[in-house]
Amino acid sequence: MRRILVTGGAGFIGSNFVRMVLGEHPDCFVVNLDKLTYAGNLENLAEFLEHQNHKFIKGDICDGPLVEQIIDEHQID
Repeated sequence: MRRILVTGGAGFIGSNFVRMVLGEHPDCFVVNLDKLTYAGNLENLAEFLEHQNHKFIKGDICDGPLVEQIIDEHQID
């Protein structure tokens, strides 16, 4: 199974990208990292929060140690 990291996945573009990947690529696991600022909204991801191929993590892409941990822990391709 491919594993991808999407940053900003709770925003308009990111959530639509997550929707497309999960809908068209059932062999992909999406790790979704979003800080949930003004542009990010968990309601955009409501249909995926319990999806078996989706993991949401609230965090900042500028947090290098967090991003490294996510990449290692989830074996991002």
